[in-house]
Amino acid sequence: MRSGRYLIAAGIFLLGLGIGIGVDRHWLDTGGMDAGLPAGETAQEHARKHLDPDYVCPMHPDVVSREPGSCPVCGMDLVRHEPVSQAASSDDGYPAVTVTPEFMHNFGVRTATVDRGRVSRDILALGRVSRMRLQGGVTDVTPGIKGTILSVSDKAIGDSVNKGELLYSMDAPAWRDLQQSYLDASQGSGKWRAKQLRQRLQSLGIKPAALSRLEREGQVQEMLDKHAPLDGTLVEWRAGKGDPVEAATKVVTLGGENLIPVVVNLLEGQGTWIDRGQRVTVRVPTMPGTEYEGQVDRTDREINFRTRTLPVYVSFSTADPRLGRGMLVEVTIHTSERENVLRIPREALIPTGEGDRVILARGEGRFRPVAVKRGLESGDYIEILSGVEEGQEVVVSGQFLIDSESSLMADFRRMETGDDR
Repeated sequence: MRSGRYLIAAGIFLLGLGIGIGVDRHWLDTGGMDAGLPAGETAQEHARKHLDPDYVCPMHPDVVSREPGSCPVCGMDLVRHEPVSQAASSDDGYPAVTVTPEFMHNFGVRTATVDRGRVSRDILALGRVSRMRLQGGVTDVTPGIKGTILSVSDKAIGDSVNKGELLYSMDAPAWRDLQQSYLDASQGSGKWRAKQLRQRLQSLGIKPAALSRLEREGQVQEMLDKHAPLDGTLVEWRAGKGDPVEAATKVVTLGGENLIPVVVNLLEGQGTWIDRGQRVTVRVPTMPGTEYEGQVDRTDREINFRTRTLPVYVSFSTADPRLGRGMLVEVTIHTSERENVLRIPREALIPTGEGDRVILARGEGRFRPVAVKRGLESGDYIEILSGVEEGQEVVVSGQFLIDSESSLMADFRRMETGDDR
């Protein structure tokens, strides 16, 4: 019984061996991989031709089709894709390509010139106002005498005022009587009384010019004008036009300048760019159009293990009373800054797992990918340390399509040469 099983297994093995030899001979006789291909066309050339889609969406290059139609994403008509041709290989291993004018028009290929200019490293992050340290305090501007408010300044809460700026005017009969009493005392024999009244007028805010006119011409000032005793910010109005006020009424309150500390949490990789004394710009989302200038005070030496962030402490000074503890702010830290550096537009850079590169425009539809080494990143520009020269043209729109064509050609070239890298 066992010997019969062995005979059956041996027969199956011999049968499979014979089929394999026959298929191998037939494959060699018919030309192997090139069998059935058009004359003069290799398997790689045939594959390259059929990998190119016939129609592509101008806005979504990943949408391809063998038939004309519309893009399912944006609804635009698919345009015919003209296969690019391979030019001479570049020195750094990236194949150069040549594209037709129709390709450049359909896919919006644009270029920009490599130039020199200023670049800086700006870091934008969210921060939180921490404890408030009061420096200037508040000052209440009282009339000092009974009367009625006739007019007030058009300054609103939060606006800054300068020392000596008119805040409000009032009608006060006692004010006119006080001036007349001073005139009578100064023209008679009551010099001590006149001195006391003079000091009283000055404490209420009479200007030197008005006092001189009173003494010289006997002209009494009809209204009492109250001016800002110092620079500050309007914190509160407690009386308005037409309101009767007492001598101690706090008609308006001015705030002094405060030091506002802010805590910013940066990613651990950004911490290497931060240094004490760097300039910062602070914006408050709830106060559009308002900016404050400050500086970096210090940073923590230890990164938060749980959040992988680095606390940075900045501060700025303002008399604006609208800021409060715990308020969320946007902080821009202006770090490194360099002049006259080689730079390209940010959109021209193609970051890949193998490094960064750009697409150089050589004219007449010819393009060549080149590897570059980036430096500082600054808004719309990136510093380039090597790889391009001033005055060269780089592609800033449509470069990813050209780069993908070059990468595909590089893959086919490795297939043809048997390079496994």
